[in-house]
Amino acid sequence: MTVDLIPLGFRDPVHDAQSIFRRLLKALSRPGTLVSLASPDHPPTPMAGPLAAIALTLADADCPIWLDKALSTEPIQRYLHFHTNAPQVADPKDATIALVGDVGQLHGLRSFHPGESAYPDRSTTLVVQIAGLTGGPPVHLSGPGIETTEYFAPRGLPDWFWPSWRENAARYPLGIDIFLSDDSSVVGLPRSTKAAGP
Repeated sequence: MTVDLIPLGFRDPVHDAQSIFRRLLKALSRPGTLVSLASPDHPPTPMAGPLAAIALTLADADCPIWLDKALSTEPIQRYLHFHTNAPQVADPKDATIALVGDVGQLHGLRSFHPGESAYPDRSTTLVVQIAGLTGGPPVHLSGPGIETTEYFAPRGLPDWFWPSWRENAARYPLGIDIFLSDDSSVVGLPRSTKAAGP
């Protein structure tokens, strides 16, 4: 491995990862709310800064990662291995974290691990990079962390996404949690969140 070809991660790994972790908790505790994320400099394309920040924060040697086809490139694989030492797995059901750069290539959410009855926390956390967190069809969210309803309008999700999400939420306490990210921010969708529309 040629270290000088791998882009730097966080400038202050401990402090930056702690800061990102707190912001991810905020995103999950307030579903549908856009939360800005500081990003590492120049992650390998097509990985945008927020997706890289989430991966560098959540992944470690005990946290298997699955990459979709868009992100399964040698530069990204080396970047994640060097900065996180997380094992990379071929089967999405084996992953603690799944990183998705092209959600249009997925065919639903059931290919990821929903957890187990005794251990629902052993589910996959899905991180999906999309075109934007605004400017798309409106979605109304409800559930824990939302006083009445929360509205947001992500752009770039395929038609199957929200029906598949509603199926996922119906499995609670099993099911996956999702972070949607664009080039500057993240939105958290815990499995307890219900979505109406589009």
